[in-house]
Amino acid sequence: NKNPYFFFFFAATKVVREGNKVHVYMTAIRSHLTPDNIEGIRVGDEVYFHVTNLEQDWDVPHGFAVKGADNGELLVMPGETQTLKWIPDRVGIFPMYCTDFCSALHQEMQGYIRVSPAGSNVPLTFSLNKLPAKEEPAAAAPASK
Repeated sequence: NKNPYFFFFFAATKVVREGNKVHVYMTAIRSHLTPDNIEGIRVGDEVYFHVTNLEQDWDVPHGFAVKGADNGELLVMPGETQTLKWIPDRVGIFPMYCTDFCSALHQEMQGYIRVSPAGSNVPLTFSLNKLPAKEEPAAAAPASK
């Protein structure tokens, strides 16, 4: 893959702001998209999702779309990188998801994008499919007499 936005492994994925342009370097592999949750996108930003399919099997394509986007979806074949441009026109939370059935866990391939008002100072943050740390169970309350 000679695409300049290609990433070989999911830990290298990132989200980068360059003025009003945001580049999302994303990977897709059964059964997740990475990053899976993004905040700090603003109304009017040009958001570029550079999606790399990390599958090793030649017959496992992944699709990619943002719900409510005016443009179509991507179909990314194994080893390929494709780019989807999206310009959010309203504040809200927008699902992003795989559009091509790939496995029994296909429905797990989704995430969310939180869009803030233009000019807001919400920091650009994202998650990499990491589960939150387990909470320690609360200590049992002493028995009352």
